Amino acid sequence: MSTSKIPHNVPPHVLMLQALYHRIPQSHDQFAYIEKKMNNELAGLYGESRLLYPLSKFPIRKVSLPNIRLSIDSNYFQIDYLILTSKFMLILESKYYSSDLTFDQLAHQVVQRIDEEYKVYDDPVLQVEEQVYQLSNWFNANGFPELPIESFVVMTNPRTRLRIDATNNHHAEKVVSLQRLPSLFRELDAKYEKNIISPRSINEITHKLIQQHKPYLPNILEKNRVSKNELLRGVYCLQCGRLGMKMMQYRWRCPCGYRDRTAHENSLKDYFLLISSEVSNREFREFTGLTSRYTARDILRRNSSKLVGKTNVIKHRLSYDYQTDFEYLNVITKFLQTRRKSR
Repeated sequence: MSTSKIPHNVPPHVLMLQALYHRIPQSHDQFAYIEKKMNNELAGLYGESRLLYPLSKFPIRKVSLPNIRLSIDSNYFQIDYLILTSKFMLILESKYYSSDLTFDQLAHQVVQRIDEEYKVYDDPVLQVEEQVYQLSNWFNANGFPELPIESFVVMTNPRTRLRIDATNNHHAEKVVSLQRLPSLFRELDAKYEKNIISPRSINEITHKLIQQHKPYLPNILEKNRVSKNELLRGVYCLQCGRLGMKMMQYRWRCPCGYRDRTAHENSLKDYFLLISSEVSNREFREFTGLTSRYTARDILRRNSSKLVGKTNVIKHRLSYDYQTDFEYLNVITKFLQTRRKSR
């Protein structure tokens, strides 16, 4: 039996990357970097989602916390999957590498070979070992009893070939395939026979973990060296994926023939992700290409929680749910990727 307290959703910083991907011109110096970064993040999330089925086979009651981000002395650490049971805790670090991987125990590196090219990555085993250390410190700082902590790196791409030398115990014991997880869970259950904490303690710890969880919310433009003035303006059509819908008779119209009364809502969400949670009438009109300040006023009144400011520049506060309000990003991303690949 299992429970899950934090749903497995796209983290806010990846939503920001998706919004930036479809708001940055292809001619921009940072476009290739942003596209690659977004694709890597989405591939990693796909790899993490592949953990869900093996986790359903976990033999004992657990709490599963994906992408939990905590801090110790203002230093943040993030765990792909934290599994909390009455006997032990388990950290799973998901990696969705492709092609051949060689694990170098002496250099603490992972070397990826693609055709005749090589890429070098940091050692993910060292990463999870550091997470074990940080999590142990977090438990001590919050006055909770210590639980044994197990940690593994899970290779979620079934087509990846792992090359680990027989003498390399450092990686052989810690790097596992997705198919290995169900038997690994059973081994851990047999290894830890006695309950250390009660169900009530599990609930208390889970509550504290969720309370202290802080999602990563970077200034995405600053981080990627993009000015807000360089962003593409306008309203996207979800029927054809083109930018440039026009407001006519209180409906947004696209040259493809599609009409939508609420297409501006996705542009407001882009603004929220990329620029600010507060927007003025003028800023909204500039971002969408809307000309009527009165139409903009009515739209903002319907789509904002309250007014902010006491001067002649009144701003509307935007509020969205990262878990439920940004599905449109996937639609636009697929349109753009298909169109750009065909060129």
